[in-house]
Amino acid sequence: MKTVAIIAEYNPFHKGHAYQIAKAKALYGEDTAIVCIMSGPFVQRGEPALISKWLRATAALRSGADLVLELPFTFACASAERFALGAVETLNHTGVITDLYFGAECDDLSLLCCLANEYDEENPMYVQALQGFLREGHPYAKARELAITSVFENEGRSDLAEAAKRILHLPNSILALEYLIALRKTESSMKPTALLREGAGYLECDVNAPFASATAIRNVIRTELQSNRLSVSSLANQLQGKLPDITLALMLSEWQNGTLPVHPAMLAREQIMRIRTQSISQLDQFAYMGDRLPGRLKNAVDRLRSIDLPELHDTFRESVQTRRYAATRINRALISVLIGHTQADIETLEHPEYIRVLGFSYRGRDVLRQMRRSATLPIIDKASDFADSGKHPAYKRMAELDLNAVEFWNLYAGVPYGNEFEQQVIRLTRKETDARAILQPGTAKL
Repeated sequence: MKTVAIIAEYNPFHKGHAYQIAKAKALYGEDTAIVCIMSGPFVQRGEPALISKWLRATAALRSGADLVLELPFTFACASAERFALGAVETLNHTGVITDLYFGAECDDLSLLCCLANEYDEENPMYVQALQGFLREGHPYAKARELAITSVFENEGRSDLAEAAKRILHLPNSILALEYLIALRKTESSMKPTALLREGAGYLECDVNAPFASATAIRNVIRTELQSNRLSVSSLANQLQGKLPDITLALMLSEWQNGTLPVHPAMLAREQIMRIRTQSISQLDQFAYMGDRLPGRLKNAVDRLRSIDLPELHDTFRESVQTRRYAATRINRALISVLIGHTQADIETLEHPEYIRVLGFSYRGRDVLRQMRRSATLPIIDKASDFADSGKHPAYKRMAELDLNAVEFWNLYAGVPYGNEFEQQVIRLTRKETDARAILQPGTAKL
């Protein structure tokens, strides 16, 4: 039996995600077990997840996933390279994954693999080109794209240079490339397969577009939040048919029960106050700062005048963001300040220290049982298991950051402090597993 992994954020779980799971079942066989490794309270772009990790895991399980794992915060809220490497390493340590299935705007796997194999951060030509583009003021992602392209051009490999130009600015293809690089670096036995991403683009904001993007869905909810009210009935009308029924039902139920969606704008005031109350040298210790970003942040805060709360987040970000400082890098730096995530953590927490289980289906029980025999890292079922970290400083620090992240998210969502220690792993019964509404391939697109 195949055990196929999907790396995801599910922010929120939408029809494209359901389609990917359905396509995996169609491609690998109906008896295939689907293992998802998912971001927790904060996602790769440096933003809080809209809804709780428990709700997102439940939506995935109810839509065909069999086992959902959580990617530790230090890898989840990180650069594409660190995100991919942390996820792939965690999956390697389970000892049960046979295949990795990912979406991308380019599904030419041979081309992606060729680019991944040619990319070598030890290549002196690449390093020199990268440093040159960084000095010109390009953000790291753009500098890397230009450096890789220039190396191929200098080597007379115009085909790869053109391919790099087409691919290295597309968000899902960048991640796909990083997954392939991580597979190579870790000498993984997982076999990669790419699914062509179609329909609404990742950043397309029209919620009425066919198969609305996660960005469009989040924007609808953000608008509702900024109106100083959260009308469940209004959101139900606006989002009906834009999400799988199970996701919408879970979201509306959570909001009716008092757990609020968390949007980046909600964090703006606290982020600004943290910048005001810390010196440049103190800010410089946090992850993704450096390169004079703390000074620019403090200058931006000092210039803020008479900004209404709904506009505070966007105004602040616009005053900081430049070609040199990409929005995602700024976001990750500011989240790091809130969570206490330091540059030292980036340097010392290089590898995952445990495997956190969020939930499983009835079929997933067998996968988890096998994983308990084959895994080469501790398996964490509940937050109290972190107390067993003993004298392992990397394990202890990684767990501390995970708990910091979830408590901070819970604070804004209105969840009681310490609730993470009350959470139980989600378990679908055999009846619930058999009754899952699994999308049929062809009825939606990624």
